[in-house]
Amino acid sequence: MVFLFAPMALTAADEPSVNTICPVTGKPVDGTIPAVIVTVGKGERAKRIAIGVADRAAADKVKASPAAYVEASKANRKAN
Repeated sequence: MVFLFAPMALTAADEPSVNTICPVTGKPVDGTIPAVIVTVGKGERAKRIAIGVADRAAADKVKASPAAYVEASKANRKAN
């Protein structure tokens, strides 16, 4: 299976995040910081996932390497 990870900047209000714990820091998600929208999959099976973050530095890390944080976000935990 091929996954395409393409982060896009939308506000948290545009799409609710799948997590309440930041996958980068392990801290609670800050709802005032835009969620990072990641597209997982390809074509008709592609899904958009909004990953909430605790701060802007965490958002930058998710944007730089979204694949590293998708599963942790879905599990609502910090990534290993």
